[in-house]
Amino acid sequence: MSYLARITQECPTAVVLLVDQSGSMSEPTRWNGRTVTKAEAVATAINALLAELIARTRRDGGYQPYYDLAVMGYSGSEVRSLLPTVGERYFLRPEELADNPVATRDVQRLRTLPDGRQVATVVRERVWVQPASEWNTPMVAAFGVVYKLLKQWCDRHKGRPCYPPTVIHITDGEATDGTAREVAAAAERLRSLGTMDGSVLLMNVHISAAEAEPVLFPAVAEELPEERYARLLFDISSPMPDLYRDEIAWLTGRETGGEGMAVRGMAYRANMTDLVRMMNIGTATSDLLV
Repeated sequence: MSYLARITQECPTAVVLLVDQSGSMSEPTRWNGRTVTKAEAVATAINALLAELIARTRRDGGYQPYYDLAVMGYSGSEVRSLLPTVGERYFLRPEELADNPVATRDVQRLRTLPDGRQVATVVRERVWVQPASEWNTPMVAAFGVVYKLLKQWCDRHKGRPCYPPTVIHITDGEATDGTAREVAAAAERLRSLGTMDGSVLLMNVHISAAEAEPVLFPAVAEELPEERYARLLFDISSPMPDLYRDEIAWLTGRETGGEGMAVRGMAYRANMTDLVRMMNIGTATSDLLV
């Protein structure tokens, strides 16, 4: 396990956000003091993450091509890009995303001053991903499509010391197009890809509107409920590299061990705040940017 390669213009990394858009994502949840659907909350969180990744690449004279970014949604029998892509080109660079939001909107944010007072400010947000929720959950097919995308990406960067691709899979339910064994096989195939610096990192974030205690970055399956689906997500999630040790320790409030820590990149029964934190940790590669 390495995951220490520097991210440069010549050796970028890839980030794929894979989003369950099945019918259950229309269920309500609480987010930023409002009741919205899970689909709306997830889209908002993803747009904020994309804006953050774009901002990290901003340098004098423009944006550096440190990231290849893709957002894929799946529902019914379809797996599709959720970004304004062209043809079959699903990965976009930060500059392309920065220049091509599908919409902008003004939102009011509360800012807390040093003296404790709160001041409302209006911020203009760029929107790339729109919420959707319908039909079934073709998770096996979704893993298969991402495998093909990253196989091509890894082949293009073969022989280069690129930081491995990261896949953050956001879902609220089980696959409807395959058994647990087929889901595991598709995920294992995806995780078998990699670069000179390591294998693809697959993180699975199970979101829930229920007020149940979430489990974040478990080290052993016994930390999870005795539920078949929870154990499946544990089995298919990647061990997290040492690079993220401090962030994970801060989030979970527990020590994550020394070298070769074995916590898995997954969450079970996560709320929307947990989702944002998980995505931020999964993309915490700022120290590797050159």
